[in-house]
Amino acid sequence: MFGGSIKKLMGFSLIMGLLLLWPFVLMSQENPPEIGSAAPDFTLNCLDGKPHSLADYKGKIIVLEWTNPNCPYVVRVYKTDKIIPELQKKYSEKGIIWLTINSTHPDHKDYVPPEKLKEIYAEWQASYTQYLMDPEGQVGRLYGAKTTPHIFIINAEGKLVYNGALDDDPRGQKSKDQKVNYVALALEALLNGKEVTPALTQPYGCTVKYK
Repeated sequence: MFGGSIKKLMGFSLIMGLLLLWPFVLMSQENPPEIGSAAPDFTLNCLDGKPHSLADYKGKIIVLEWTNPNCPYVVRVYKTDKIIPELQKKYSEKGIIWLTINSTHPDHKDYVPPEKLKEIYAEWQASYTQYLMDPEGQVGRLYGAKTTPHIFIINAEGKLVYNGALDDDPRGQKSKDQKVNYVALALEALLNGKEVTPALTQPYGCTVKYK
């Protein structure tokens, strides 16, 4: 009689222990990669619904750009100042892969369906390699994407070498000659076999609209 009660108590204690541990396990899984560490692989569907994996571009320099067309910061750097389309075109021609990622949850008011996204980014003359949908925010959380835009750069060895802002001009008040374009600096460094500096900056923009 007592033996059965003890076993039940031990079983209950084990279950409760696992439940208490579970949030910490999730938190550890969501810790974003550090500079110099291997970039986590992922698979997401593009606007046409076809899956694309980070591993598909092994051996290439890769830019991951978080976006949301309803964010005024994104509108500025795409439509108004054309900073990102120019970067995409310039570096895509040099063999760099540019993956634009949208982690906006479908239930959020800022969500835009794939067909409409095609129209918007075509109008903005975007030149990304692929536009990937992350509706559940799994990849955004995996990398720790905070804002739109938020840029991550992966070198040809598959390691994260940049995490942060597009440039040092959050409000768009500097002239082209005055601003420091961190993404351009990083990509030029990689193309010339140099170390990326700075490797970590503070991203700016609208918050990513996670679930």
